[in-house]
Amino acid sequence: MSVFKGPLGSHTNFISYIALDNCSDYTILCELNKENGKDKTPDRFKEMRYFLNTIESFNNILDYFYYEFEDEITHATLDIFKKAVWSKYPILEKVAEIANAYKHCVREYRQVKQTKKLWAKDLQKPQIDVSINLTEITTSVGFNFPWPIQVHEDVLDEAFRFWINYIKSENTIDFKKV
Repeated sequence: MSVFKGPLGSHTNFISYIALDNCSDYTILCELNKENGKDKTPDRFKEMRYFLNTIESFNNILDYFYYEFEDEITHATLDIFKKAVWSKYPILEKVAEIANAYKHCVREYRQVKQTKKLWAKDLQKPQIDVSINLTEITTSVGFNFPWPIQVHEDVLDEAFRFWINYIKSENTIDFKKV
């Protein structure tokens, strides 16, 4: 890792100065919101935005690696390289699945909607709450945005541990040999 390359100058710099920091920002925001009882819809929306920034950053790491070492990688394309890495490290494919759902809104392949893949709408679970009091003959309607979705949070946690281990182990995972 070389500070002289800047945060976007190498995959390790990107991990250290962008991706892991985005994850830290997300974690800190969630902890502060919990401490301060901030659980309204705008608070949840902000948490989701930080989460998506983190997932997208984690997903972009393989792009940084590929183009940094393109001449040394035997896979002909970025897509083929990613599929090989995902085969060996499934957590990175899970990250890509969430990131691509967010990035592409509706997933298509050759103009056919991919209904078995996550879509952006699947990354949230908005609810309308209706309450009826028959004694007082009153009704109330509210909007709720439950966040986080635990299965996505688990993916983020595992990916964080993966990239921390990668950085701390001084890159003993050699993606060039996948």
